[in-house]
Amino acid sequence: KELIGPKTKFVSVQHVSNVLGTINPIDAIVEIVRSEAAPGAKIMLDACQSVPHMNVDVQALGVDFIAASGHKMCGPTAIGFLWGKESVLNSMAPYKGGGEMIDEVYMDHSTYAPAPARFEAGTPAIAQAIGLGAAID
Repeated sequence: KELIGPKTKFVSVQHVSNVLGTINPIDAIVEIVRSEAAPGAKIMLDACQSVPHMNVDVQALGVDFIAASGHKMCGPTAIGFLWGKESVLNSMAPYKGGGEMIDEVYMDHSTYAPAPARFEAGTPAIAQAIGLGAAID
């Protein structure tokens, strides 16, 4: 609790430890962060160890982002997923350009597609995405 304060902008925590198997109390951590301590801070959950072994309800957890890797779910390597609250993702600027992430182009500026397309510049890893989908199923 003492590590989180009004200047805290981002909190990252793992859901399940890959060393000890500890399941962290995410609901309690979210409550501490969302309280007066750091109500504007974004919360990132590393779910690489939890997603393959337990049901994870991303909306019930109350975090802003969740990440997991494909190979931990017996899927292909070099792919995973980043889930984010739609409102948070749409407030963020893309970090890469190209492809269908552009919505409209003007002489002096461009607008971006809504999430998730605004973060999907270039050709996706199609075969890996199909394998990830099969692993999730």
